[in-house]
Amino acid sequence: MESPSEYNLTAWPEINPTETLVADSKPGRPLVVDVGDSKGHDLTKFHLCHPDIHEGSLVLQDLPDILKERTMDATIVPGQVPSFHPHDLFTPQPVRGAHAYFMHNVLHDWEDEQTTQIFKHLDEAMEPGYSKLLIHESLVSTIKPLARVTTSGLTMMACLGAKERTEAEWRQLVESVG
Repeated sequence: MESPSEYNLTAWPEINPTETLVADSKPGRPLVVDVGDSKGHDLTKFHLCHPDIHEGSLVLQDLPDILKERTMDATIVPGQVPSFHPHDLFTPQPVRGAHAYFMHNVLHDWEDEQTTQIFKHLDEAMEPGYSKLLIHESLVSTIKPLARVTTSGLTMMACLGAKERTEAEWRQLVESVG
């Protein structure tokens, strides 16, 4: 587990080997399901790095009201990628066997119990040995935490009863699901 993006703002294709993800994907299957990203910024960045991926390979999921408000980024051709799928994190994941399920600044909104429930739904949809869970969240350092991250953690706790997590806390959550 690593945190190469100091403020968690670096585009994920810049810190993750997305070329390998594309090369190892199975044709005709969803490549990336971006869970809870509202505007689809991360899928837009991914698509700019990989403009030749097939239609239906990028899936943006969020609540129906959030997706209704989404404006299409000018760099993406409407009707091609990404496809929009209304989805509630706390219900079973409808897109099964995708190569990657990606979440950026989603899980810090939820307490451990709710995060575990989200992980269980994703785990049930993942294909063993093929699917990957990519989590792009802030890590609270146990040595010298950044003020921005600890302030965000306090805000999450005060507003939502949630928090930013340390590496050990993330590992414990992920391993609790399997």
